[in-house]
Amino acid sequence: MTSAAGSAPRLPLLIGVGNEFRGDDAAGLLVMREVRRTVPAGVQIVESAGGVAELLELWDGRDRVYLVDAFRSGGPPGTWKRLRVGERPLPAQTSDASTHGATVASAVALGQVLDRMPKSLVIFGIEAGHFEPGREASDEVLMGVHEVAVALSHELERDGRVEKNTEG
Repeated sequence: MTSAAGSAPRLPLLIGVGNEFRGDDAAGLLVMREVRRTVPAGVQIVESAGGVAELLELWDGRDRVYLVDAFRSGGPPGTWKRLRVGERPLPAQTSDASTHGATVASAVALGQVLDRMPKSLVIFGIEAGHFEPGREASDEVLMGVHEVAVALSHELERDGRVEKNTEG
């Protein structure tokens, strides 16, 4: 992926994956909407349906990517996990855990084979409970959304290359 702004690949890219019309599946999108208020201009925030080709195109050539998605692993709704891709293999349940089928895990696997991965990819997964069309996200998942937004903002601050945006 090339960018008109030469520094764009060096700034972090934040991707929220989800479907806002399927209850807890909106978790990744909701995190992006919350962190949008705390990151500086120039940090790209994308809301995505999570297609493999789209994810590969978004993160190709990037230095740092943070991706947030709802997942199912049998844990309590609203709990969340952080995984840095490459530190260890993706958990076996990852391919079945995404609410979008295996798209995130498939994008990672295909990106690794095609050498189209960012230098750093961190995935935050929020345990979801329901995916019924027309329902809003559950209170438990909304709490997880807030916790992940705070954790992601803190991680960006600790990185030292991104200062927190204090404007409203």
